[in-house]
Amino acid sequence: MALPPTLATTSPIDRAHAARLRGDLDGALQLAIALLERDPTQLAAASLLTTTLVAEDRGLVAGEASLRLVDAFVRRGDLPQALGAALTAKRAGDDATPLFASIAEAFGKGSKRVTDASSSPPPLPEEVAVPKELDATKGDALLDRAERALEKWLATEDPVGDDTELPRLPLFGDLEPKALASLLAAFTLRDVAPDVEVVAQGEEGTEAFVVVRGMLRVVRRDGSEELTLAILGPGAIFGEMALVSEAPRAAAVVAGEAAALLVIAREALEKVAAKTPIVGQMLSSFCRQRMLSNLLRHSAILRAVDASHREALIGRFETKHFEAGSALVEEGAESDGLYLIASGAVEVVGKDADGDELRIAELGPGDVVGEISLVLRRPANATVRALHPTVALELTRDELHKVIKTHPTLLAELYELATQREEETRSVVAQEALDVEDVVLL
Repeated sequence: MALPPTLATTSPIDRAHAARLRGDLDGALQLAIALLERDPTQLAAASLLTTTLVAEDRGLVAGEASLRLVDAFVRRGDLPQALGAALTAKRAGDDATPLFASIAEAFGKGSKRVTDASSSPPPLPEEVAVPKELDATKGDALLDRAERALEKWLATEDPVGDDTELPRLPLFGDLEPKALASLLAAFTLRDVAPDVEVVAQGEEGTEAFVVVRGMLRVVRRDGSEELTLAILGPGAIFGEMALVSEAPRAAAVVAGEAAALLVIAREALEKVAAKTPIVGQMLSSFCRQRMLSNLLRHSAILRAVDASHREALIGRFETKHFEAGSALVEEGAESDGLYLIASGAVEVVGKDADGDELRIAELGPGDVVGEISLVLRRPANATVRALHPTVALELTRDELHKVIKTHPTLLAELYELATQREEETRSVVAQEALDVEDVVLL
């Protein structure tokens, strides 16, 4: 079986998934069968065979295999894979409700099995040679072989016990089992081929994702330049801000290899939250913590404070929500506080000599506004308003005065930023006036 050059260095199971997604069903099955027949602990191979058989309307053995996979992945502390197997069982025609409940009992709040342990890593991928007779098997005969491989696997005993310690998972582990089961039931399973863009930068998001398998890149594009911000692997959650905000995506997410994702749509989540409000409350809390963690890592203002004091400092900010077009700061007025953009985006707008509006800058997560009025003690020289629904953290004038007494480095950072911003505003407005004059002279 010839392999594309780009797949030559990936693991056999990754190549098998990629082959299935590009339509080479025989090649995918041959690799997965060879893996499972050689090593029954290769759950990823059993999962691929199960998914493929269900898609080919051969759900009898595959349905039984998916039930076994749910239990096997729970034993290994892998909630995303367990949920993926439960959704596959649902596709096979089984009632998945008990499966969602069993996963929730294992990982939900109050579970005696949940500790600070890590999930068990899957077996290291090894190269496998497809036997000649298997390589020559095609079509229905290959599907028959896949069923026999699964039947043989089902007859083996799982080497991992059913009382293993499970990892404490963010968001999922904060929900009681009943609430968690209702959330799990709202997910769907999606396969993604290599190089497919899952999330588009600048578009409004309506879905959140959990990586089941594969690797994805988070990239930010600025014209022709592309910067990789992060690499996401199994268990990673992304896109969750779309479920609590209408702000456009701040970056794109692209599959680096064949991947499987758990997907939940905003509409589906809203239905769950309407019946089980705690789900919505926990998601909002989770998103806020993620925003704060991101700010703690990337905000230049927060970096001006000793690392051991940053969390306490950010706890003094109040969360504020601004609809598109709402003003955080008004030109000519004194700012009520300092705003740290947590999500969304704002525009800084000044006025030229004729009183016409002039966009000076666009700012996003990690940026600060309102510092000129507070630090330089003068009315704001520009208006700052939300371009989209935006979340900002406000440090009131009184709180700022208290903070800078214990963190003078923060005042120094804000003063430098304020003077730099004021000079930039003057320069942009002055340049606009020159440009207009040049047009008149021409």
